[in-house]
Amino acid sequence: MSSNNESIGKTLTVVVALCLVCAIIVSFASVQLRPLQQANKTQDIQRNILAAADIEVSGTVSDTFNSKIEARVVDMSTGEFVEGVDPNSFDFEKSKFDQARSFALKAEGIKDIAGIQRMTKNSPVYISKKADGSTDAIILPIQGYGLWGVMYGFLALESDGETVKNINFFKHNETPGLGGEIQNPQWTAKWQGKELPINIMKSGASNEHQIDGLSGATLTSNGVDHTVDFWTGEHGFGPFLAKVREGALK
Repeated sequence: MSSNNESIGKTLTVVVALCLVCAIIVSFASVQLRPLQQANKTQDIQRNILAAADIEVSGTVSDTFNSKIEARVVDMSTGEFVEGVDPNSFDFEKSKFDQARSFALKAEGIKDIAGIQRMTKNSPVYISKKADGSTDAIILPIQGYGLWGVMYGFLALESDGETVKNINFFKHNETPGLGGEIQNPQWTAKWQGKELPINIMKSGASNEHQIDGLSGATLTSNGVDHTVDFWTGEHGFGPFLAKVREGALK
């Protein structure tokens, strides 16, 4: 009996020791790889901003981004630039849950048409420049609820702050072949040259403010419609875009 107990005890000791060793190795690897993971995440965001601005990567993503894009932070309530805040400190999925940096839309009496619940008081914006230093495009981070979850993207506007240059959704949970077509170049091409405000139709788009929705993905199309409406409206980047239209970036 005692031999049996000793055998079980030894087995448990080995198992516990092995678990501890594995936990230490995993923890160490996680800590060591965190800077690399963050760098990859930043590079992925930069790549998608460049894609929204229709800028080809030449050399590395970071070098292209730093030479072609100016990142600024905007006060969402006033539309003014905020100095002393690092645009790279915004995690698009986590910042809105930081109580010090964000607020609940419902608590402020704001209609949450995009289904995001909370938003940050400040937000980064990205400005691409022409060779002569003038503004080529303004790239706005947008997010809103589709059919299955939050869709994250960038809306690029021409320097007039009204004409759409491109739209790029880089992360979503929409159904492949249906709502997932928000990433289809054939659909995103329909946005080019359209003017705010945008209205996504089931079909029959006939003017500069209308775009045909995705076939078989009405709820996703509605989600995109509400997302763009919210972020280009008075509670989103509306105050900033008003200043752009007044010539603030020329």
